[in-house]
Order: sequence, then structure tokens, then C-alpha cells
Amino acid sequence: MMAITVALVQYLAIIIGLSMQLSPADGASCGLTSFFDTKNLTHTADCQMFFLAQKLDTTSLEMKRAHSWSFTSPTSCYYNQSNAETCLFKVSFCHPLEIVQPGDPVPGMTQQYGIDENTNLLVGQYSDLAWQGGQTSFSVQYSNGTTVHNGNQYPSLSVNMIFRCAEKAIWSAKLNEYATVPKEANINAIVDRDTGKYQFIFNYAGACRTLKPASPLLSGGSVLLIVFFSLLGAYLIFGIIIQSSRGARGYELIPNVEFWSKIPGCIRDGFIFTMDKITCNRTPLSSSDERRAFVKA
Repeated sequence: MMAITVALVQYLAIIIGLSMQLSPADGASCGLTSFFDTKNLTHTADCQMFFLAQKLDTTSLEMKRAHSWSFTSPTSCYYNQSNAETCLFKVSFCHPLEIVQPGDPVPGMTQQYGIDENTNLLVGQYSDLAWQGGQTSFSVQYSNGTTVHNGNQYPSLSVNMIFRCAEKAIWSAKLNEYATVPKEANINAIVDRDTGKYQFIFNYAGACRTLKPASPLLSGGSVLLIVFFSLLGAYLIFGIIIQSSRGARGYELIPNVEFWSKIPGCIRDGFIFTMDKITCNRTPLSSSDERRAFVKA
């Protein structure tokens, strides 16, 4: 009863938390409310509704759970004061990325160059129609990034992220975790330095249209074993309780102890009988066998 009570309390807490995050608000076209700020209703609604509407693989839920994802990509630095060939990128989808707008953060992507964590460029941030679906992939576009100096031009950085179906590329993350993009993503990066446009192509199981769970289902044999041991455990527990109420002590608490104690002998007799039939031999009877034969006679 205590376990059931605790489970009910946890369930109610989850329901209350979801209702606070997804409570209706004026101006929310999808009926969902951002839990960041009322000014940013649309970006969370777009994110949540996109995954629902596209009927993507349930592993896509893992992608949404993380606060942000980080990855490195060689030769993808648009601007680099430290002259390093590899930059650290951080991207968020359904959660705000604080460095994008400190006062009113929204989802986006940043590029960190050098050792100092404050040396960041805003690669792009959430904008309308950021999510685009496809048959075997989907894409996310962030624009209005940092304005950079490129000769006589001052382009604003932007990024297009394409997620291709790859069943083995599972992005696992805990809720609000600062996660790392798995190596199975096999990132392919393209940077157009003239226009300031980034393109990243990721392998991602969540882009697959087949609705498969993030973790494999139990096999039939596993289910049978679980059922068997569950029934065995219930049999022993309730049997011991009944035997105890009858005054049994020690090994007598085991239900049907006489039956279970005979099983090893029955197995032995069955093995001997089978071997005798196969080898056409007759194994001498043990003393217990002789006694049983004598009693029958």
C-alpha cells in the first residue's frame, strides 16, 4: 500500500508540473504555453507540435529533453581568434540557450572559440518556421546570428541543421541535461564564409518515421522468464505466510516441501531410465529403489 501511495503522489506531481508548463495562454496558436516567458510562446509550441505532427520516432523525445547539445566540428570555425581548427558548438531546440539573449533567452546555436568560455559567436537563434519536415529527414533553421565582418560585407550568421534517419544514432539525454551529441551522429559540416551560413548534417534515429522505442522491446523469452519468476515469487511468499499461520517452522515453511524435496530424485530416475533405454542396459537399483520395489512386491 505504501508503494502504491508513493506512486500516486509522484504521478500527481508530474501531472501538476505538466499543467503548469502547458497551461493555455492568450496568443498561443497551438494551445500550448512556453514555460520560458509569455513573449516566447511560439518557439516551444512549434517545437512540441512539430514532433507530434511529424509522427517521428519516439527517440525524438530524447532530443527534446536535453537543455542543450554540444559538439565539435573540425574546420567549421567561421571566425577564430585562437587560430584553433576546431570550435565547440552548443545548440538547443525546445529549451532556451541563455547566451543567445541573456535577458530573454530563446533556442539557438552558439560557436565557442578559444579557451575562454565567454568568447562566443551567436550562429543563429529561433525564428518563425524554424522546423521543416521531410520523408526521411527533417531540418531546423536558426537565423539572425552575430553580424561579422567579411571584407566589405557584414553578413549575419545563420545555420541549417538537417537530421537524417539513422536507426543506430540514438541521442540519449536526461531531462534538462547539458548533453553531448553522440559520435554515431557522424556530423558533416559546411560553412559558407561569404554569406555566413552554416550547414550541419546529423544522423539521428529520431528522424525515422517508423515508430520504434528508444530502447529495444523485451523478447518473448524475457517476458516468459519475468512472468515465471514473478509467479514463483508470489507462490513462495504466500505459501510461507500460510504455512507460518499453521505453525510450521524452519524448512517446513516452504510450501509443499515434501513434493519439492522429491524432485531431485525424480530427475535422477528419469535420467537413468532414459539412458537405459538408449544404451539397452539396466542400471542396478539403489537401496531406495530396492526398498520401493520390495514394498510393491
